[in-house]
Amino acid sequence: MINQAQALRAEASALQKQLQFEKEERIRKEREKVDSLIDALLFHGTNNSNNDSEEKSKQQLINTEEKVAELLISKRLNYEQVNQMFDRICELSNRPQSIDSCSPLLSVLLDAACKVDCMEREENPNKRWNHRVERDLRRKLFALGYGIRIEDVEKKDRIRSITGEKDYY
Repeated sequence: MINQAQALRAEASALQKQLQFEKEERIRKEREKVDSLIDALLFHGTNNSNNDSEEKSKQQLINTEEKVAELLISKRLNYEQVNQMFDRICELSNRPQSIDSCSPLLSVLLDAACKVDCMEREENPNKRWNHRVERDLRRKLFALGYGIRIEDVEKKDRIRSITGEKDYY
């Protein structure tokens, strides 16, 4: 009986480790996917070769907002994908983000989202676009400037709507 209990504990421990590993692997893959989206959408590179040293230098330049807007449409990105890119850029930046002082990458992404938001639905072949992307991301950026995580606020709002509690200000 004791041996069975020990065997079950060992099996449960092994399964927990496997689940943790799979979870970390899934997160790593999602980050790689978002990073590749950021690279494809926001950057274009140039290769320069120096004849003397035969070394190649690779420079990355930020795309214009028109080009990013065009790519948002042609790659048929939706709000969730753009939101993941927004979060990843914020995560990788070495400073807090706000409306007054945001990363140039965020600025280009938001301006391009605004261009796509302003297109008429009939003109936009990307039917996954919901015309509120830029507004929601700017609201999120504004909240980040004050140290507010908008996801936490929205979660509380959903709980209030379920429980029926009123928020009196």
